[in-house]
Amino acid sequence: MTHLRGTKYQDLMLIQAKEVNTTDSVIINLFSSDIYSIYQATLDNKTNIIQQPTVQPWNAKELTLEDPDGYVFTITESVDTNKDFDTVIVNVKDHL
Repeated sequence: MTHLRGTKYQDLMLIQAKEVNTTDSVIINLFSSDIYSIYQATLDNKTNIIQQPTVQPWNAKELTLEDPDGYVFTITESVDTNKDFDTVIVNVKDHL
């Protein structure tokens, strides 16, 4: 993985896959402060949920969806806004 960062929350993560399909070659990641409202709307609208809201080691709760055209969206919400970047990275490395 290559992690390119502009400013805080302005990240581009490039991840090499063993196989690439057109439907998963680009994942759009959006930040939210209320992921459960979005999750409820996806349930109400019968959206294809790839991953329910899940707390990740990188201090984020993520919800991954697929739209009718096959595009994948990950909605992200911070878990602990007081954690600094270095602490988050140490936590990620501990989960590798």
